[in-house]
Amino acid sequence: MDTRLIEHIIKIAEEKSITKAAEKLYLTQSALNQQLLKLEHELGTELFKRNKADWSPTKAGEIYLEGGKEILRIKKQSYRRISDLTDSYKGTITVGMTPVRGPDMFIHVYPHFHKTYPNMVVVPYELSVHRMQPMIASGDLDIGFVTLFDKQKIDNEYINLYEEEILIAIPSSLDVSKSVIPRANGRPALPLSALKDEPFIFLNKETTMRPYIDKIFREQQIVPQLLFDTANTNTILEMVRANICCGIVSESTARRYKTGIQYFSFEKPLKWNVTVSYQKGVLLSKASLLFIEYAKKYWLSLLERSRNNI
Repeated sequence: MDTRLIEHIIKIAEEKSITKAAEKLYLTQSALNQQLLKLEHELGTELFKRNKADWSPTKAGEIYLEGGKEILRIKKQSYRRISDLTDSYKGTITVGMTPVRGPDMFIHVYPHFHKTYPNMVVVPYELSVHRMQPMIASGDLDIGFVTLFDKQKIDNEYINLYEEEILIAIPSSLDVSKSVIPRANGRPALPLSALKDEPFIFLNKETTMRPYIDKIFREQQIVPQLLFDTANTNTILEMVRANICCGIVSESTARRYKTGIQYFSFEKPLKWNVTVSYQKGVLLSKASLLFIEYAKKYWLSLLERSRNNI
């Protein structure tokens, strides 16, 4: 089933430029333009409004793009089912992952996966959860490994891999012994009131963690002394270890930073899910399911070790 023309038209819409689309497709602009003109002649109408800065689809173009994406979805699903039936396992899996957590998982999981499916191409994308979720919904990503709270899920399918705690990280030199709340089972808790005069670095507002952290501070009527925002939890922990600030990080991130930092639970432990997501109504292939299983085993192994050491 040759769907290259559909893919080319979708690429023009994505790039909002025939020039950029041609570059991404490794075609000359002239060749791509001829394809488009031939299709428009066949349909008897233009599919794009020509504008130097922005090629936007016409009403007819929107109809073509909607139908084209559905055709590609059906093709992908059909090929996936045939691959599972015949054990041929050829094709591509596009995998979304967050920049901090994802790359480590990928470099450990891919070699094992490749031994089982040497003819399967896996394409990784490092993206924020906010960028991944709509790409999963549109079928641009086959699977995405995301960290979020249940209320942040959209109309995709989700498989929770495991639950982890969000922790308060403070420099080892900071004495909070009078405020610590011991727990018989689990990590000691620390009231945020004990840190009301301490500077913080937070993950930025694009992350799924940040809205919940802001909410907790508001509920406790504490205005944090925020030095700056960052997209990288490693930055936060390096600054904490350097006695510059306090931070809020996930349990799995904390495993890399064991010295120079004290970790505490919130008074009411805050937990979120490490989840794999995929498009609603899609049947995952055996290959995708195996990749997910390998990723889950890898992360659970790290989590168990981190809980024993922090």
